[in-house]
Amino acid sequence: MEIIEFLKDLLIDGLIFLRNYTFYPKDGETFSLMRILSLFIAFSISGAIIVFMSQGAILKHMGPKANKIKALFVASISGVVLAVCSCSVLPMFASIRKKGAGIGPAIAFLFSGPAINVLALTLTFTDIGADIAFARIIGAVMLAFIIGLTMYFIYNKSETVQEDQKLFASMTTLSTVKPYQKTLFFLTLFAILIFGVYEPLPTLLFVILLIIQLALWFDLEDIKEWGFETFTLAKKILPLFILGVFFAGILSSLVTEELLSNYVGENSYSANLLASVIGSAMYFATLTEVPIIKALLENGMHRGPAVALLLAGPSLSIPNMIIITKVLGIKRSTTYIALVILSSALVGLAAGAIFYLL
Repeated sequence: MEIIEFLKDLLIDGLIFLRNYTFYPKDGETFSLMRILSLFIAFSISGAIIVFMSQGAILKHMGPKANKIKALFVASISGVVLAVCSCSVLPMFASIRKKGAGIGPAIAFLFSGPAINVLALTLTFTDIGADIAFARIIGAVMLAFIIGLTMYFIYNKSETVQEDQKLFASMTTLSTVKPYQKTLFFLTLFAILIFGVYEPLPTLLFVILLIIQLALWFDLEDIKEWGFETFTLAKKILPLFILGVFFAGILSSLVTEELLSNYVGENSYSANLLASVIGSAMYFATLTEVPIIKALLENGMHRGPAVALLLAGPSLSIPNMIIITKVLGIKRSTTYIALVILSSALVGLAAGAIFYLL
């Protein structure tokens, strides 16, 4: 009977956390749809990226004939443009690796893809805070480049990948929207996201601006495709996200402040390393890392280890490691995993120190 009562209490804790997380986003706040609004805007931005940004133009810079440093840089920021999650980055990584991408750009892409996914970044910004969000962006891009470059220097001489440039040919887009119009369109979407969380009046003005842009620059097919991609993303990700929030509530009730303060409640390298190891072993579906980190922070986790977990978590997991090993081999995959864990802990330590000074 005690076990049944314990499980019932956990279930109730998870459901209460899910309700509060969804409809009561801030302590002491009354009922609000702010988080649902920000999620809707984030999905809309990701859908727009898929439709209006040329993924082929990004991929062509990772081909076997591309400049290596330029390829590394493009791969390091590709997560934002390609809008891939931890589940979809693996087949893309395997494809570009098989078709001739060097190990440096391929590894940079592998790390960058889920680490700076625009959905996860926007939710980090709105739910956890701008400081951790910026640390996540800067840390992820920097680590993607450094880890990719390190792997290139270690293993470039033993590369035997068959070159196939066809995959990296630039894909053309049928959209007639001009580049400056796309830029203004994306800036408007991000402005709605930022102000929509805090200020209703500027949000209304930017929504009107968005409607004007859609009426003047976009045809009906563009808008339909944007809506379809947004719906497809939401359909795939939202059920896992809801489940992740529910388990974050259970985790919050199980993990005590004393436990967190003993192990990840300070900004030491050992605390950051532990957070990095835990993050690399767990599986985070897209967005689920945000409510989990939020719950841990509220129970006493230091913000430095939180950054370390946010960097290592989306990029690694046990299922992820198995697939990477099949593509790269044991030696290369072990090196990559060690680099992610150790460097994520270092960035978390640095971020925690900077947070303290600020």
